[in-house]
Amino acid sequence: MSTIDELVEIVERVRVATQSLSGDEFGLREIAFEKLLEHELSTTHNGNGPPSVMAASKQNDVSVDTSLSSPQMRADEVAQYFGIDPESTGDLFDLKEEVPALNLPANRLTQTKAQGVREITLLVCGVRTALGLDTGSQDIKLVAEHYNRLDANFMKHLTGFDKVAVRGKPGSPNRLVRMRATGAEECRTLAQRLVSDDLG
Repeated sequence: MSTIDELVEIVERVRVATQSLSGDEFGLREIAFEKLLEHELSTTHNGNGPPSVMAASKQNDVSVDTSLSSPQMRADEVAQYFGIDPESTGDLFDLKEEVPALNLPANRLTQTKAQGVREITLLVCGVRTALGLDTGSQDIKLVAEHYNRLDANFMKHLTGFDKVAVRGKPGSPNRLVRMRATGAEECRTLAQRLVSDDLG
């Protein structure tokens, strides 16, 4: 049987299999027809003729690797996000591991708990956003604790901060924190000021 004859037979078989779907189910019929046709084409190729469209497309189904696999790649992304020099990123962040860490002397942050938490939030949320990572309230809380800016009002400081949006239910142990556009601007200003203070 020729390749054309095989294709005609496959299409007819799939048409018969999906003809009971009609009327309101026409959209469903189209989807079913397409899926069945793909399946038939991928299972009937015997190796003598040209590979099926499905088999060819499967070779291209390898996902694109977008990981930032080296500290330099991470530094470049962070530098671009904050508008600073890649060499300066080490003054603010430790980027040796895939999960970044704040690398700033504690005395560089505002001493008051509320403002300290806001600055930590901007830097932590900013660097994680730059690297394509979600930020949880727990990520910020651990850094605030490390820098001795944590107090009983931590969540109030966080949810009351208008530069970020805090998702999830009140009382959840790790709520999603997303940077607002105004927060992205402010975190860049903060990072640039901290870096220029270092240079000065």
